[in-house]
Amino acid sequence: MPEAKVPLAEIPIDSLVGVERDGADIVVIRTSKGIFAYHDRCPHAYWPLSQGTVSNGVLECPGHGWEFDVETGRCLNAPAYCLSPVSAKQTGESVHLEWNTATAEATPLPCEHTGDVSASS
Repeated sequence: MPEAKVPLAEIPIDSLVGVERDGADIVVIRTSKGIFAYHDRCPHAYWPLSQGTVSNGVLECPGHGWEFDVETGRCLNAPAYCLSPVSAKQTGESVHLEWNTATAEATPLPCEHTGDVSASS
């Protein structure tokens, strides 16, 4: 599986950071509750989420304003839809990202998961 390391200092709290590695676009979000990462596209219209905003644990897509719970990836506007998760683990002063290539290339579909989809510090 592809992986990447991002210095923790490059991910400010309550902001979105886009990471591009090995053909995958990933959005990384750091909150007071942890580090969360997803493939960088809205399941609605494929807008890059890294160009959106995050506030109070909610990521807002820049395209049509769909909102997602940062911790679960579930869409608050259309709960049947979720973001595609990327493993994110804080190790010291770095965040280690790991993802499935097939998931990165797949067309986003309605939620297939119901539990916690992220790894935090």
